[in-house]
Amino acid sequence: MMRTQPLAAVAMVAVLALQPPSSTEPPPSSTPGSSSPAPTSTTSEPPASSTSSTPPPASSSVPTEPPSAEPPSTPPPPPPAPAPVAVGGREWTLTASRLDLGGLNYVGIGEALVSGQLIKVLKFTANDMKIKDLVQSGEISPGVKLVTAARPGSTSTVSPGRIELYTVQLKGNLDLLGIKIPVDYTAAHPPPLNVPFVTFTEVTVRTTDLIGGTLKIPGARISVVSDQAPVERR
Repeated sequence: MMRTQPLAAVAMVAVLALQPPSSTEPPPSSTPGSSSPAPTSTTSEPPASSTSSTPPPASSSVPTEPPSAEPPSTPPPPPPAPAPVAVGGREWTLTASRLDLGGLNYVGIGEALVSGQLIKVLKFTANDMKIKDLVQSGEISPGVKLVTAARPGSTSTVSPGRIELYTVQLKGNLDLLGIKIPVDYTAAHPPPLNVPFVTFTEVTVRTTDLIGGTLKIPGARISVVSDQAPVERR
């Protein structure tokens, strides 16, 4: 009997240890007025009034500026371009020991195209021309001249009909009844008198055009003169 009592006491203690403890107080979560704060959910969205540190995405559309009250200023039109000038003729130089002009009339100052530029010229009309010891030259390309020469001592003629002569310069001796008066006529210094017949000696005439009539050159010699060597043609 002395040995069974301890075994019974041990069994009673084991049964009591396996049963959950009883308590008269409710669990903390069911107690009203509990001071423990309710857990905050991490998935809740922030209130609409909260400021976010990340800027909103930019809109893909370009903002439209409000219309201005003043009308837009219109820039002034560019100045008109100068009209193109067509390339004109060439200037020719005539030398003679004597030049007779019949039926002469000084018309006035005009314009002529020479190498694409407008220049002032003297305009004459005549019925006939007589040119003694004619030599006429003109540049046909840079460094190349075309020279036409009459037989020495001969007289070339331009006739018949109305002749128009456009002159850049007429320089020589004006022969009035055997009196020789040096003259140099240009658009800046035109002839002061208009006479129907005139004779010049030792004359040089720079012309741009000679229109009308037929030029006859006795024994004409035509040469192409360059910077290297002349080429003569008959």
